[in-house]
Amino acid sequence: MKTFEANNIHCQNCANTIKNALEDDFGKIEVDLSKEPRQVRVDLKDSEVEKFKSEMADLGFDVIKEL
Repeated sequence: MKTFEANNIHCQNCANTIKNALEDDFGKIEVDLSKEPRQVRVDLKDSEVEKFKSEMADLGFDVIKEL
């Protein structure tokens, strides 16, 4: 399981947008709305990280860093 901090995630609708768009490709995604910046947890292989970051950015949610 990898955890990323991301910008522009403001509410449950943002979290649902991420889940609906990316769970088919990457599996279960958890978005922690109680943290600032928001944290996104997903079980990725190292080879999938860049694709995940790119797809998050395409949705308007820039990944700041991996924790």
